Amino acid sequence: MKLRLTSSALALAAMTAPAFADVTSEQVWQSWVDYYQSLGYTVTEGKRDKAGQTLTLSDIAIKSGGADSQVAFEIPQVALTEDGGKVTTVFADSMTGTATGSNAEGEAYEVPFTVAMPGNSMVTSGAPGDMTHEFDYPTIDLALTTMKSGDTETPLPIRLGVADSTGSFHTVAGSPAKYDYAMKSGKITFSGDVSEKEGESLRFDGSMDGTEISGDMTVPAGSKLEEDMNAALKAGLAMNGVLKAGALVASFDFAGQSDEGEPQTGSGKYDGKGFDLSYGVSQDGMSYQAGSDAGSFQLTSSDMPFPVNYSIESGSFDMQMPVMRSDEAQPFKLAYSLTGLTLGDAIWNLFDAQGQLPRDPASLDLDLTGTTKVTRDLFDQTASAAEDATAPADATDDATAEGMDEAAPADDAEAAAEADAAEPQPFEPVDVTINQFALNALGAKVNAQGALKAPEGGDMTAPVGQIEAQYEGVNGLVDKLGAMGLIPQDQIMGVRMMLAMFAKPVTEGEDKLATQLEFKEDGSIFANGQQIK
Repeated sequence: MKLRLTSSALALAAMTAPAFADVTSEQVWQSWVDYYQSLGYTVTEGKRDKAGQTLTLSDIAIKSGGADSQVAFEIPQVALTEDGGKVTTVFADSMTGTATGSNAEGEAYEVPFTVAMPGNSMVTSGAPGDMTHEFDYPTIDLALTTMKSGDTETPLPIRLGVADSTGSFHTVAGSPAKYDYAMKSGKITFSGDVSEKEGESLRFDGSMDGTEISGDMTVPAGSKLEEDMNAALKAGLAMNGVLKAGALVASFDFAGQSDEGEPQTGSGKYDGKGFDLSYGVSQDGMSYQAGSDAGSFQLTSSDMPFPVNYSIESGSFDMQMPVMRSDEAQPFKLAYSLTGLTLGDAIWNLFDAQGQLPRDPASLDLDLTGTTKVTRDLFDQTASAAEDATAPADATDDATAEGMDEAAPADDAEAAAEADAAEPQPFEPVDVTINQFALNALGAKVNAQGALKAPEGGDMTAPVGQIEAQYEGVNGLVDKLGAMGLIPQDQIMGVRMMLAMFAKPVTEGEDKLATQLEFKEDGSIFANGQQIK
């Protein structure tokens, strides 16, 4: 009996051995190199030294981006110490970096920065192909000092500080490699003083009450996200992430010149209770959601006679869309919500000094779903480049030493606008459902629902379907706008006739209206049974 129990225990230990396997400093370092390289970074080390249980790497360079835009980090030293099957990693207290690229005018720029992380540590456990890194960064300070553009170097004092960051990063090697992460941070502070030209400046500062970040990634072997996002997605790249942020307070002031060349100064402040963001991208589609708690904003400027201020109770945004080309229609979604929008009295008094209009908080809810055909992969840069290469030559090419061809566009901006207009759009909507459209403002309410689809062999410029809408308080709003003079008296009758054409009363004696719009196959449109087109 004892022999059987011992044999079973040994078998169980063998099955679970990877969970208790040791990791070496070399394996931990290589896992980080593999991770950065899978994202398209290059990693080089200047020197490697192993003394006892500690592996020390010196003069490490990590680079990302291409010739047009690049970020490079230089880490003086990384020490990885083995202890009881785990590895503790300590980065140098301070590291440097440089962001380089070209601005809109084609002029090269260079922005050096430093990152300080005193007291940082990370403990890695697990197996060579399955590691968990638990980190503790008491302080992270990012500092910029100058910016060089062409032959000019200007001060650029910008600072970002993050306190008490802790979390974990889990890596599973393989094809594809898998990663998941979670991180919490304490108070975040930021400040800056940017001066572009003499007399022009922007100063800002603020703080945020911590963040929570989590997510996961599936990265196929050999993928280069920086170089070809589309190919990586087709190979199986998938990313998801969530950011939750606490209360945010920020203020700024600026000085410069108006469009007329007059001196201009101003200041502003934002006070928000928090927000959250989430995203996801894979070959199955892309999604982006955002939500905001209560927030307020105010702005004063020397060229405005009064301060601008507004506040909201909450807001949200939800977008889901396909990214890969297909002859079959694919689903999409677009939703937006804004609740409790209020404007400052100074704004209201511009057009309603007597307070005749209700100033109750306004709201808007929009929810659209449908299907669309994707004519080209959304992240396919080679397809866009091919379209540009086959585009007709611009008339500016006819310029000669004696002058410009009379048919040439007036300037490059006009030519660029013509090129953008000619570029085919990647989406061809097939059908759209209005699940909800609800607007509540100025004492009136509008609600609408419906569904439209492209006709056989046609597109959404001449849809087929039906939309129904309900209105409340619209006639009363027209009366108030007329009394205030915002609708001239000689146009009031025309406005009411237009309302009568599209809307009919719901209940006798009540300010409630309804509309039923029908879009027919032959292109005709009916409103409440009456043809209007």
